[in-house]
Amino acid sequence: MSEISINNFDDLVLQASRLPPARVAVVWATHAMAFAAVAEAQRAFKTEFHLIGNHQVIKDGLTLQGASVGEVQIHHRTDAELALRKSIELVRDGKVDILMKGSIDTSQMMKAVLAEDSGLRTGRLLSDIVLIEYPARRSNKFVMITDGGIVLMPDLEDKIELVNNAVEIAHILGNPCPKVAILSATELVLPNLQSTVDAAALTKMNQSGQIRGCIVHGPLALDNALSPEAAAAKGIESPVAGQAEILVAPNIESANILAKSTTYFGNLRLAHIVVGARIPILIPSRADKSDARVLSIALGIVVNSAVKPRRAHAPLAK
Repeated sequence: MSEISINNFDDLVLQASRLPPARVAVVWATHAMAFAAVAEAQRAFKTEFHLIGNHQVIKDGLTLQGASVGEVQIHHRTDAELALRKSIELVRDGKVDILMKGSIDTSQMMKAVLAEDSGLRTGRLLSDIVLIEYPARRSNKFVMITDGGIVLMPDLEDKIELVNNAVEIAHILGNPCPKVAILSATELVLPNLQSTVDAAALTKMNQSGQIRGCIVHGPLALDNALSPEAAAAKGIESPVAGQAEILVAPNIESANILAKSTTYFGNLRLAHIVVGARIPILIPSRADKSDARVLSIALGIVVNSAVKPRRAHAPLAK
């Protein structure tokens, strides 16, 4: 369990700046926002960047953003597929700690990550976790949303993994017992709405000790998960209702829409990370601003610092 307490993005950036250097590979670096994030991360953290792509494009892009070009290792590759192969090679050879998507397609990158010879598989389910700062909260402002990027239609077994992956990140951030809401459209268990049936099962599994390190409750609609007033109005008595710190959505569409709505409707900052692989993986949207990329790098640095000691002794999954 982490001895630190990271409750907001200022805490996250500060903690990342204090940690030892992390080596970050950016796959197919062509985008101005990626170069801006590299420049900002160089100033904020102890990072060693490996940028894989066209040498001249990378050099010009970094220069334009005011990055320290001499401190970046550039691996010249002429197309996205070759850049991806080189990035996976760097991971397999233990030369990078964090893998970050540049302009390459997410599905193309994740297919390579999941290949048997990638060196990234651990036998766990990979899942994407979006971290937002919820201003209505006074203490721990972080709320996690999963999974809007990897698992298309999670069944009950997948949802157990989604909970465990998110709980691991909460523990790393210093939250010893996160409150997990299993989302649906209602707080009632309806036999013909599978998300409510799964939610009830996950709640029972947590109560029986099959899911540990957290408190799980569901089904909960979004308002009941986040608003104490809404939960009270509906008479929902649960330590999770109105206080949820992890939101597990029914499927990739609902999680993705929910996560993006926090930015486009709420103007909230975010970071996100893929966990379950041998190293942290960052898959920022090509539309993400450099701030989201820098916060994701900070999250990757903190997570890497926590998992790196046990990664050294973990066998590769077959």
